[in-house]
Amino acid sequence: MTGHQNVDLIILCGFLGSGKTSLLVDFLSQRNLNDTAVIINEAGEIGIDGALVADENSDIPLTLLSNGCVCCSLRSSLVYTVEQLLDAPRADNAGPLKRIVLETSGLSKPGPILASLADPALANRNLNVSVLSTFDVENGDGHAVSFDESAAQLAAAQRIVLTKVDRIEADVLLEHERYVRSINPVAKIIAETDRAIAVAQAFQTEHAVKAGDNWRQYLSTMERSPNRSHPRIHVLKGQAKDGIAWDDVANWLDDLAGFCGERLLRTKLIVRVSDCPDPILIQGVGTVYDTPRRLTRQNSDVDVIVVITRDVDARAIAEQLVESPIFLTEALLPQTSRKQNFGFAT
Repeated sequence: MTGHQNVDLIILCGFLGSGKTSLLVDFLSQRNLNDTAVIINEAGEIGIDGALVADENSDIPLTLLSNGCVCCSLRSSLVYTVEQLLDAPRADNAGPLKRIVLETSGLSKPGPILASLADPALANRNLNVSVLSTFDVENGDGHAVSFDESAAQLAAAQRIVLTKVDRIEADVLLEHERYVRSINPVAKIIAETDRAIAVAQAFQTEHAVKAGDNWRQYLSTMERSPNRSHPRIHVLKGQAKDGIAWDDVANWLDDLAGFCGERLLRTKLIVRVSDCPDPILIQGVGTVYDTPRRLTRQNSDVDVIVVITRDVDARAIAEQLVESPIFLTEALLPQTSRKQNFGFAT
């Protein structure tokens, strides 16, 4: 079946113990969610998080995926599950399905999950996919146990919720916010002490594509404060050559993914190409890129090119991708001091 419109698929991720399930339970308890389905992915046979969600919300269509990580061995099962939820008959008074929330395990990386959702079976479903991540500000140093997974989750997110903010002082919260922004300077950071507001903002998706002003604003702010960058994360800005064609952009993206591999965390490009009258939007998480989109309402004549990597800098990319049609430079300088590091892995 095809023709599903405006169904949000929210990938809810976050490191172990960062408050994903609590955030989801609070969201489900705040409203009548006949229009929402939930998929819980847990490592292992015993679905504790799924049991908690089901106990709080017995009317929510709930599917549990167990026996490992949804981003590897259960790809086909995830696609099948999403298909079943989209095609399931709706009760007369339920209205259409508007969103599916996939809560991943704490060690899942969003990139492979997004790759699985690129399955041809879902190609015509018109899903609005976004990534929502949580970050525990009380025990943030717990992320040091597995920095690679934590960094991948944070860098992939459009929205990051700082959890347990009521348990720390305001100045400490600010430093944690700066740390998170050093990994992903382009996400919306939600640091609300009012839980209801935080939950509402977390699950609010935006379908309209803006002109890229937020990305420019974040990069400008970070460039003025290079000491806030993370020593392993590189936020890069790019400039395309004049007269660049779409094939040049596509080939560059393939080369970038091939060279960086799992070290490529996030990309976003709004570029003007010689063979299209409108700017083109391309977004990527890991080495998976969304389908390019023409921005017919984009009035800006300035390109926006942002790349976030782990453990690979602009110089290494330039040396590998010689005669590249897009030139990358460091938007943030790697941190040389370990001061104010709060125990995070570096």
